[in-house]
Amino acid sequence: MNRRTVPDHPGAPARMPGMVTGVRAGGLIFLSALRGRDPDTGRISDDTAEQARQVFENLTAILRGEGLTLRHVVKVTLYLSRLDYRTAFHQVWMEYFDQDPPARTAVQVADANAAPGGNAHFVLDVIALAE
Repeated sequence: MNRRTVPDHPGAPARMPGMVTGVRAGGLIFLSALRGRDPDTGRISDDTAEQARQVFENLTAILRGEGLTLRHVVKVTLYLSRLDYRTAFHQVWMEYFDQDPPARTAVQVADANAAPGGNAHFVLDVIALAE
């Protein structure tokens, strides 16, 4: 079977025991429950744009650790605790994906703050090509 767990990588927050950053299988990487947590302080900013920038920096670090870039991302699912966070998130999205962005779905959920999320305004699931 061609499957392995994606380990924690420098520059991205460590996961709590029993949780993994993602799984690499069948030429794809599946990353789950990515939040805008600062890997050095463990803090999540109250500012939606700062959270978005941090989650993309965390995603970039994870992908770099796997030998990939944001160009390998093919699908993002954005779970928002409030739909009005979508505008600030999208503005930052355009900073990171200004050309040929991946597919994206946004849905509102009851709570993006499940432990250890704290004050997370959103959570991302990401699928990337693992070439």
